[in-house]
Amino acid sequence: MILAVLVSLTVGQAVCPAYTRTKVDDNDARSHCLYWTEGQTIEWRVNDQGTPETTGDTEFTAVDKAIASWQTEFVSCGSLALNVGPRSTSRIASYASKSANQNLVIWRFETCTSKVGPSDGCWKDDDCGNQFDCWQHNSGALAITTTSFDPISGRILDADIELNTPGFIFTAVDSPPCIKPVYNQLCVATDIQNTLTHEFGHSLGLAHSCQMGSTMYASAAPTELGKRALDPGSKQFVCDVYPKNLPSQDCVSPAFNGELGPVARGCGCSAGAGAGWAVIGLVALARRRARAG
Repeated sequence: MILAVLVSLTVGQAVCPAYTRTKVDDNDARSHCLYWTEGQTIEWRVNDQGTPETTGDTEFTAVDKAIASWQTEFVSCGSLALNVGPRSTSRIASYASKSANQNLVIWRFETCTSKVGPSDGCWKDDDCGNQFDCWQHNSGALAITTTSFDPISGRILDADIELNTPGFIFTAVDSPPCIKPVYNQLCVATDIQNTLTHEFGHSLGLAHSCQMGSTMYASAAPTELGKRALDPGSKQFVCDVYPKNLPSQDCVSPAFNGELGPVARGCGCSAGAGAGWAVIGLVALARRRARAG
């Protein structure tokens, strides 16, 4: 059984924790948090179409820089390795199988409401985006991260990021900021690196932060670049949840890192040859979408 959770960055205080983790069930204090297994290399593949808005390969360079912001922190104190693999021809944002799965970054170029009738079954299945290659999510969201995970343990199996090209002008320059209403590729409109640094945080198990200066704050104003750099709370998340040379940390109880006790005698029971868990398929979909504010 695999579940998927969607989180988004939208346009747009009590005491806040340094960071907030995404859980299997946010309404259950006993729920597992989402995490990748320690020692993994998380390879991201960017769809080879990129986005025609930007010039040259600047959008791909922006993806590399967003990944690098997180990888730098993992080198410092974490246990994962993040990299960008060869460009992909796939435009399917969902978990496939362990052997065929890809963690994808995809720009969607059309809205699903402009391509798909309201009675189409894909709306009920929440799969119009994959079936018709379109943006099916909230029109106010800059991007959506879909994370597929094992609901028994919280272990992440896949993450995919979609960007809302129909709704926003994505740019990959450093300056100057665009001045409304003139948004073009010669100035900063909706910055790709800013957006994706936030979304990669979701893919690692971070929820939105209530701290306005956080990389994981739920909204981003036009021309914003501040989320390109990780805030102290997001850096602490890497060190706390993915400590170097130690198991990834759940939020139910710390992962065990000691020696097992002596073998118990007097019981001949053992696990059967087929013991283990099986991937059945996507059976439920939980959504977390911040609204524009």
